[in-house]
Amino acid sequence: MSVSLRKFPYPYQAMLAICSDLDETPNKKIYVETARYLNTTEETLLGKGVGLEVGNTIYFDMPEHNFSYSNTDDDGRKKIQKLIQSGHIDCLHSFGDFVDSREKIELYWSEIRQGERKIEVWVDHAQAPTNLDSDIMEGQGAIKGASAYHTDLTVQTGALPFIWKGRVTSCVAQNVKRSYKSLFNAKHAKASIKTILLEFIKGWLARLGSSKYAMHKNNKVLRKTTLIDGTPVLEFLRCNPSWGGVSMFDSARGIHHVLTESVLSTLVKNEGCSVFYSHLGKVFSVELPFSNETRRSFELLADFQRRKEILTTTTRRLLGYNRTVDELEFTVKKVSGDIQIHLTTAYSGEDLNGLTWYVDAPKQLSLFVNGVKYTDWVINDKDASGRQSISIKWETLIFPNMDI
Repeated sequence: MSVSLRKFPYPYQAMLAICSDLDETPNKKIYVETARYLNTTEETLLGKGVGLEVGNTIYFDMPEHNFSYSNTDDDGRKKIQKLIQSGHIDCLHSFGDFVDSREKIELYWSEIRQGERKIEVWVDHAQAPTNLDSDIMEGQGAIKGASAYHTDLTVQTGALPFIWKGRVTSCVAQNVKRSYKSLFNAKHAKASIKTILLEFIKGWLARLGSSKYAMHKNNKVLRKTTLIDGTPVLEFLRCNPSWGGVSMFDSARGIHHVLTESVLSTLVKNEGCSVFYSHLGKVFSVELPFSNETRRSFELLADFQRRKEILTTTTRRLLGYNRTVDELEFTVKKVSGDIQIHLTTAYSGEDLNGLTWYVDAPKQLSLFVNGVKYTDWVINDKDASGRQSISIKWETLIFPNMDI
């Protein structure tokens, strides 16, 4: 009864989410067209869509030149709600620059929790008052008694299980040994060597007990930790594998320096899982948001997905998959000559999508989830390892019609 859990959904060798902070997104049209470009194969303002699965962030009160829930019109808010329900807005990027009172927090929190699907990922933003970190991102969201305190409403209720508090690595591929290979750039040797050295130092500081760089030690995409007020959370690590460092090329204007053949091949070779840090709303211009280089970089990523090497998905889905894999338990039994996999997990629905087990005799197998027989699984062909497997189907998100 040789049964083992495959690392990634069949047949992929790596997993990637592009976690884009919406800072400086000029307007509603570019925000929506960016989502259409990334998630469909339609003709868009940014070019012919690449047919990936990429989410986006949202926030509220911001300066006028930043698209936000508060700054847009009723049509924009309807589109935002549609994208939340389809899973294509999956992260709350703080409550915004100008939100510093419980009254506004409660108002805006209720606004984005109207539908069946809820945003479950929090991403700190610059120095927003509602940030959940008081070290890197300088917020008050987890400080009891502060005017912007909100974890009792948003996090302690279990509504926001996944939290980003400002930690970024230059190393592509998490959940594996740290690799610096793709960071070296012969044309920019001095700058890339500096980036490699800084990342190396972060790793050593982590080994010496630095709390700031603790996540760099194990290079895991998720870890269990607590906020300032003691609230337990799952913190995630983002990466920007740019030869110029974590703060360079983190936008639409520079992503072609990050989504490169070298970086993506390293992700595949190392069988890693990464959440890329970017700002796709920082476009070239309102008239021509993406350059040819930007489009080619996304087309390259789409090629890796078409070849079944990298599964690109939203931040929420990648984190949910990793949480399920980290916490699930399964046993294997042989009953009357048949093999039974008994899966015990606290999660359901999309968080089970993609779970794959290598099995020697898939036609003689039954799958049980929390004691209930599960029938919606498929038998896969042999992968590169030469083994057959069975999977709970990975269901692709359906992009909604934006013609409201």
